[in-house]
Formats: sequence, C-alpha cells, structure tokens
Amino acid sequence: MIALIRTEFTKAARRTRTLVVTLLLVGLPTLIVVAINNRGNRARGDEGEGLFRLAQQSGLLVPAAVLSAMSGFLLVVIAGTFAGDSIAGDSAWGNLRYLLMRPVPRGRLLAAKAFVAGALIWAATFLVVLAGLVAGVVLFGAHAVTVPRVNGSAFSFFVLSEHLMLLRLALATVYVAFGFTALLAMGTFFSTLTDSAASAIGSTVGVYIVSEILDGISQLGQIRYFFPTHYLTSWQGMFTDNAYSHDMLAGILVQVGYLVVFGAAALAWFRRKDIRS
Repeated sequence: MIALIRTEFTKAARRTRTLVVTLLLVGLPTLIVVAINNRGNRARGDEGEGLFRLAQQSGLLVPAAVLSAMSGFLLVVIAGTFAGDSIAGDSAWGNLRYLLMRPVPRGRLLAAKAFVAGALIWAATFLVVLAGLVAGVVLFGAHAVTVPRVNGSAFSFFVLSEHLMLLRLALATVYVAFGFTALLAMGTFFSTLTDSAASAIGSTVGVYIVSEILDGISQLGQIRYFFPTHYLTSWQGMFTDNAYSHDMLAGILVQVGYLVVFGAAALAWFRRKDIRS
C-alpha cells in the first residue's frame, strides 16, 4: 500500500498542473496581502470588515483573512480538480486498464488515489496559509491584537496574543482542510462514474457551488445543516468573537458522514466497473 501511494504521489507531483497550482497558491495570497496593505494606506476610514479589518493590525491575522477569501471558491476548484481527476484522469489517458493489470486490488488502488488527492488538498490549504503568513509578517509585523466587540448596546474587547493567534491559525487551517473531505469523497465517486476528468471535476465543483447557493436560502430551514458547505466558515469566530463555535464540531461530523456515504459508493462502483480504457 505504501509503495502504491508513493508511486501515485510521485506521478501527481511531477505533473505540470501541480506546479501551476503551487505557483498560484503562493502568488495569489501574496497579491491579496499587498492589496490589504495598499487599501489600508489609501483609506484609513474604510479598512474593510471582519478578518480583513483585523489583518491590517497584525501579520499573524493576515493568513486567516487570506484563508477566508480563498476557501470560498479557489480552493474548492483546486480540491475538486485533485479529487475529480483521481480515477477519471487515468481513464482519459488510457492508463487505468494497465494499472489494474498489476496484482493490485481495485479497492487498494482507489484508496491510494483518494489518499494522494486528499494529501494534495491539505498541502494546498497549508501552502495558502504559509504564503499569507510570510507576506503578512513582512508587511505588518507580528503583534498582539485588541479586538473590539459590540453585543447589542454593550461594548467590550478581547486581546489576541501572538501565541494564541498562531494556535488558532493552525486549528483553522486544519479545520478548513478537513472541510474538503466531503468534496474529496464526492469527487472520487464522480471520478469512478466517468472516463472524462473534466466531467468529474465539473460535477464536484458544481455540487459545492449549488450547496453554497442553497445554503444562503434561509427558507430551507434545518435542511441546510446537512449541506457540505454549511459549516465551512465556522472557524472565523475564533478570531472575530473569541469563541470556539459548536458548529465546528457539527461541521466535522457532516464531513465524516459524506466521507462514509460517498466513499462506500465509490468503492462499490469501482469494484464492479467495466474498465475499457
């Protein structure tokens, strides 16, 4: 199993696509940090809201702002690409049949490809945060932050120390990376259904976009709680409200549920799939 994972990871790492994604994940956070700095220099009275307002006070909060911006779409597309291409990519190139000619069970091959796709998704998330952290500290320094909080007519504030910000940033990064577990499971499942990587990737990203749209319709009530994207921003309260939301635990449970359902469906389908390419 380890050798199979090593082989699949080496194949994925050597692709031109992976290099392009890496450059994008380093360049775009840096551009966002520069934009935050320029906005603050030009308009001190209009410094944005939430994490982007706080990011100008300390470079240790910049990665959180960058993560909130990129996890809503770009990281979804990148994660969907890695997941949707896992099986369908080899089918499209005609390599899947030759892979299965080796004495490797289909379930083990599927698990190895899903593991590699998941590892790349986690690496992409951590790379975004690391790039934002380096650029943020360079431009804004590393300082403790005093955050005002208004609750009705009451006004208070709390202090985020350097150590606490780093700890919560690490927790937020892990939470966001794990928040793509449902996407990974669905993408792997869609990848077993088709021989077209573009179709699998488009279906995966499309499901997440539809989930975001439906999640914004409050009339759907408690149904929204089961959408894979409903709890993706629950981590932001650690920085803006100084609170660990119970929604983070609910978000983890939802992701595990999608992993079990779609992971089992992908395994069942792939085991009996007629491989023609």
